[in-house]
Amino acid sequence: MAKAKRPPPRSRFVGPLFRWELVRLARRGQDARARFILAFSLFLVLTAFSLIWFRHSSPLELFLGESQQLNIRDSAKFGESFSLTFVLAQLGILTLLTPAYAAGGIAEEKDRRTLVFLLVSDLTPREIVFGKFLGRVSFLLGILFAGLPILAITQLHGGVSLKFLLMSYLITGSTVFLLSGISAASAASAETLRGALFRAYGLTAIVVVTGFGVFVFLSPFAIILIIHSFEAGSPQTFWMISLGYSAFEIALGCIGVMLAVRSIRKLRARLTMANSEPPRWISERYRRDDLFKLQHAHAKATEEARKLSAETEVLTPDTDAPPPSKRVPIAPVSKYSKARVKQARLIAPGNTGRVRPPRRPENFDIDAEETNRPPIGTGDPFLWKEQYTQGTKRTEDDDAMKSMMYLLGGVLALIVVFFLAVSLLSVIGSNGRSDGFRMAKSLLLIAGGTGMFTHLLTMGTSACGTICRERQRLTLESLLTIPVPRRDILLPKWIVCLTRGWWWGVPAACILALAFAATDEPAMFFLGLPFVLGAMLFACSYGIWLSIRCRSVNRAIMWFLPFAGFLVLFPVMICSWLTKTNAIVLAPIMGIVLVLMFAASYAFWKLSERAFDRETIIAM
Repeated sequence: MAKAKRPPPRSRFVGPLFRWELVRLARRGQDARARFILAFSLFLVLTAFSLIWFRHSSPLELFLGESQQLNIRDSAKFGESFSLTFVLAQLGILTLLTPAYAAGGIAEEKDRRTLVFLLVSDLTPREIVFGKFLGRVSFLLGILFAGLPILAITQLHGGVSLKFLLMSYLITGSTVFLLSGISAASAASAETLRGALFRAYGLTAIVVVTGFGVFVFLSPFAIILIIHSFEAGSPQTFWMISLGYSAFEIALGCIGVMLAVRSIRKLRARLTMANSEPPRWISERYRRDDLFKLQHAHAKATEEARKLSAETEVLTPDTDAPPPSKRVPIAPVSKYSKARVKQARLIAPGNTGRVRPPRRPENFDIDAEETNRPPIGTGDPFLWKEQYTQGTKRTEDDDAMKSMMYLLGGVLALIVVFFLAVSLLSVIGSNGRSDGFRMAKSLLLIAGGTGMFTHLLTMGTSACGTICRERQRLTLESLLTIPVPRRDILLPKWIVCLTRGWWWGVPAACILALAFAATDEPAMFFLGLPFVLGAMLFACSYGIWLSIRCRSVNRAIMWFLPFAGFLVLFPVMICSWLTKTNAIVLAPIMGIVLVLMFAASYAFWKLSERAFDRETIIAM
């Protein structure tokens, strides 16, 4: 008899999920998609850098002419600036990609309701977290090294230090490790993918914008600029800052991973503990059926009580019998996961079979939750659903997202107010000179571009998850069966996504448009303002279309990020390169892009309507 083959031994430190995560990401085409996003974004950034560097030449002459002949000194200076811009752009792109990929490893399992199968398996919490975490980190580091061939070409220009490139890549890799640890901890503690993304991106913004909330010069972007300045003058300081900062980020990333392991361990304990309440993301699916179950159990208990009365021949009460001293349980009702209801149907021996109605516990009051919601009134019920879908009883993810929105809005407001004050002082102190206006323009571009991109990212993540979340929560079928036009269901989602975070997104967009007023052609402000407002319309329409076409929120966000970067980078590039001589060329270009953007917004909305009309219950 042939011996049964033993399963191959597995590493108890990492577990089998590490290899499976890499294989699954490759099979789903995530590798090619992420490399395309990196290459496309770097192409935009480096094209903008070349246009700004050679601003005195037309774009046609720059790329097709032969007038750009540099001597050795200018070529070395160009190569040094080019490599520094490349490193910073690559760090910025990976900063945007890391939370989406790292948080999606655990959060997608929760949204698909498959994490419970991992928790009841023989995998330890450390193997689950380490397998997901290391698989995503290896994937992101592979994307990082995809830009090395482009960076190696800069060595031909001269002036590029090899040790600076190595240390900058080390800092970028440690930043990816840190942000992956933060995202893993956020995903393990959040209930949904949307909540995990909000937490991950909010904490990422605090790290890279404010320098861990302590000092702006502790940001990884500031550290790369610092080591670049110390490279030639103080080599010891250069090595100390580079290695020390990387070790600091790796240590914080390990702490984040440990917190994720702790959260998964608590989640498993809640599932396996006797008489424990399951997590909210499991019981939420059955929450709407609790009232029906109570009524069904009441009817079943009544029927069993009548049968029991017929069998014991207790049809009429005996008036001469003494009053009963004790009640006998007849039909116990099953225990419910949401409120942990455990009730018994009680009947007296002389009763006629009537059972006392089930009593709801204090923490399970459906009527109170429904009455606390704002009334529907005469407005659109679908709009009411999108605005008040959670009622007044908010979940932990809702509170975390609300707190993160307030935190990001407050931080960006402080940055914007500071930059506006410095810009105003620079304009007043310059006495009408161009230096003050140039400095004000740079500060306005930084503040407005950062706020505008954050706002587009907020609207985009919300729009990309509108239909995907309905599909994952198994509620899309209920919407599709309602006898109303599909447009009436889709339009309220678009309106709610457009108005999300308007109280700090619109001022940031106006500040970005105000930067055009500080250029040599202030009339370009009347093109800049419609452009940034049209970018919001495009972000919502494009995000809704991605939410219908893509089967996961993570994939939709990946396709949204390059266009969000273009919508912010294009006006920044135009404003930086705008002068009196080339305004005649740039104004028509910006006008054409503005018209195309509004046309694309309308086209994606129509495509969203058609795609949503083709959605069927069978396709799910």
